[in-house]
Amino acid sequence: MKYRPVDCPLKGSDADTVPKQEPTFPAANQHMVLDAATMMNLDLIQNGTTATLEGTLLGTLDLCVTPFGKRLFKQWLCAPLCHPVAIGDRLDAVEDLMQASNVTSEMTDLLRKLPDLERLISRIHTLGSANRMKSHPDSRAIFFEEVTYSKRKIEDFLAALSGFRTAMTAVEQLQTAAPKFKSTLLRRTVTFEEGEGEGRFPDLTEMLKFFNSAFDHDKAKTAGVITPTKGVDPDYDTAIEDIKETRQELDTYLDKQKQRLGCRTLSYWGLGKNRFQIEVPDSAVKNVPRDYEVASQKKGFRRYRTATVDRLLATLVEAEEKRDVAIKDSMRRIFAAFDKNYTKWQMAVQCLSVLDALRSLSEYSKCATGGALCRPEFVMSCDQPLLEIRDGRHPCISHTFAGTDFIPNDTVIGTAEGPEDDTSDDSQVVLVTGPNMGGKSTLMRQVGIIVVMAQLGCYVPASKCRLSPVDRAFTRLGACDRIMAGESTFFVELSETSAILQHATRHSLVLLDELGRGTATYDGTAIACAVVNELSTNVRCRTLFSTHYHSLVEEFSHDSNVRLGHMACMVENENSDDPSQETITFLYKFVSGACPKSYGFNAARLANIPDDIVKVAHMKAKQLELTTEQLKMFRTVFATEDVSKISTLLETIEA
Repeated sequence: MKYRPVDCPLKGSDADTVPKQEPTFPAANQHMVLDAATMMNLDLIQNGTTATLEGTLLGTLDLCVTPFGKRLFKQWLCAPLCHPVAIGDRLDAVEDLMQASNVTSEMTDLLRKLPDLERLISRIHTLGSANRMKSHPDSRAIFFEEVTYSKRKIEDFLAALSGFRTAMTAVEQLQTAAPKFKSTLLRRTVTFEEGEGEGRFPDLTEMLKFFNSAFDHDKAKTAGVITPTKGVDPDYDTAIEDIKETRQELDTYLDKQKQRLGCRTLSYWGLGKNRFQIEVPDSAVKNVPRDYEVASQKKGFRRYRTATVDRLLATLVEAEEKRDVAIKDSMRRIFAAFDKNYTKWQMAVQCLSVLDALRSLSEYSKCATGGALCRPEFVMSCDQPLLEIRDGRHPCISHTFAGTDFIPNDTVIGTAEGPEDDTSDDSQVVLVTGPNMGGKSTLMRQVGIIVVMAQLGCYVPASKCRLSPVDRAFTRLGACDRIMAGESTFFVELSETSAILQHATRHSLVLLDELGRGTATYDGTAIACAVVNELSTNVRCRTLFSTHYHSLVEEFSHDSNVRLGHMACMVENENSDDPSQETITFLYKFVSGACPKSYGFNAARLANIPDDIVKVAHMKAKQLELTTEQLKMFRTVFATEDVSKISTLLETIEA
């Protein structure tokens, strides 16, 4: 399938007819585009090796304490901000929470107690649907554990109410500090909605008060039935009133019959539909009028029915049936009453999600291990994109090292602030060389992750970080094939490279690792050379391009659009005929210039390749190097287009 960025319109749409324009800041897209390859190569949300969160940026930064906060944080990580104003506002929010640590610690304890309110209000929304009673399968199903099922629904509802009460308390704790917050986002999140004010958090006090008194919570949890209090359910109230009036009429009628028969011991008897039979002792049977009909009898008593009793009983049964229907539907009605304000409950959850996600960023920015962090600074540089990272560290790796074991590195693309050094110029492409296992891929991933963190609105592991916003991040790291798709390793490399060349803009970040290694040396070098030329000349986006093709380095060594850098190392006994005597110490420091060799035999020894095989390979490498040097000398000596001069020179050599 051909790669298409998420912000690229489909063919045939109206947007497809709009001419492509180079995005400029600040009027740029709102979110950085991260494709699947980039998210996988940078291990943003899943470890590519273990398929877990271990070693991922999500696992490092996600300190959220609520389920809905974690979901929002993951969305933020997959779509970092791109607008400098929005990024700055989120960074201000992180700073505000860091400075209000006393309040945020208490707020965190309250947030930790919250259930998954986002899922609960969605469930209540479904259960409160007006069409649910008739059209939902529940209305046709026979529940052998109906009481248990009802209790569970009531528990979920009460958990939601309790959670929102706790959330109100948590937000109220930030009310006193809210006026001091610099961040508009944070102020809106923790300020109650009122008129035309900037507050976005809805005031849930009255709604929670209503549901707190709408029914007996303890009784509902025990019985699995919600019995609404008076004034909550009109249908239920009407049925209860009808039952009460009918029973009063029955009592009044019985009193009249006692007077009529002259017997004070008359009473009603019966159950269900046989209720309200007038039980008359034998001593008073002689006074029974003709409109009495015998219904049953027992020793010493006869029981009668009358037309009035039958009429009142029918009225009572009808009222009781209405009551039972209302009781059966009372849970749905309560849920429907809750759902009438669904947008407010949803807005409250969204505000809580934002608050928890911001709190997570502030917690990392304040307490991260592995070294100092700094607030990234964004500059508006439309003509010359910039990326300046000083003493940068990989956030997912550096915290596993103690003390100063992790080596920080400077990475500068573009013109840095202050006095220029050998890492700062106008070039937008940096060719990265260095020994195998010297840290090239780690450096490139480190740069990509720091950029994502910066535009996420988080402090970054560096002493200084300045950059112009990145609209898209592309990576071509590692090597893999797609057997089921019929795509070879080299084809996958070229497909991803094609996506970069087609969709990268001047404001993009491109990380290319050893392009061309999956084919013949000459083909790979030629393709890599053409790609570097395109990126440096036409696209001119910030690019880190690592390679082991030293001819590629020579090709661009004098190109003003390309700068050379390498991972430093110390080599001892380099010219020894025995490769086992060669000792390499990785310095893991990114410095200017090109590395003369890749020192692959060192990696072979570390991989336990037999020594005799390594020696044979070393001898072959010496021969190839000698041949290459001779060809270079030959080209230098015969660097002329005059055929006669070449003929004269050859005759001189033969003589």
